[in-house]
Amino acid sequence: MAFQAPPVGIPTQHQADERSALQKVVWFGILQLAGLVAGWVLGFYVFGTVFSNLGTYSLPQTPTPADVETILGPLFRGLSVLVPIMAVFQIVAIIILTLSFRQLRIVDRERFALPSVLMLLMLAGAVVATVGIVPFFNSIPNIIAQAPPNPGAVPSEAFYSAIASLLVYVVFMMIGGLLGLVGLIGGQILGLWRVGSRYNEAIVKVGAIFAIVPFLDVVAPILVIVGAYQAKGRVSLQP
Repeated sequence: MAFQAPPVGIPTQHQADERSALQKVVWFGILQLAGLVAGWVLGFYVFGTVFSNLGTYSLPQTPTPADVETILGPLFRGLSVLVPIMAVFQIVAIIILTLSFRQLRIVDRERFALPSVLMLLMLAGAVVATVGIVPFFNSIPNIIAQAPPNPGAVPSEAFYSAIASLLVYVVFMMIGGLLGLVGLIGGQILGLWRVGSRYNEAIVKVGAIFAIVPFLDVVAPILVIVGAYQAKGRVSLQP
């Protein structure tokens, strides 16, 4: 039986996969941008609230650990609320980008097989780091309150227990950070770079690199959104 090409204007399955994958890259950029904006807004709110309330407290000449906890406790508790909110945006964005690379792996396995796998490390790292960071910030006010009142005083058992718990949270953060770093470089950055390479979108490549450059990381999601949207528009619907 002779091969019949699909009607003009109807995309092939690979083209449909590519368009769907590129739309996911756009959503990845949108979620990352939303997470950054939410982080900045909530961060200013937390720090603004804490420092505006400093004027209502007056530390004695020789403050006790409880006095210090009263001052700094709200800051760390605020950070323990801020971190999971930002983590939700980041984790959902990572999941969407992972799904995008898995779709692109169907049409270009050579480019996207590795990034689609290493993105799973980035996802695991984000989850593990969040599990460590949230209780880490929550535990600091308790450690401050349990600290010895005088330099020569013997720390209490509760203080040692709190320090031990803090070290466990630090281990979680280190493991999560290591997994996240491998996933960031070999998954997100490499994958987005190859998206830019496949679709001849230099702006996506720049956005991929800017993700690890301080201050410029704010611009990275915008570049990814614009570049992926342009690439999606150029994916032909012709068979």
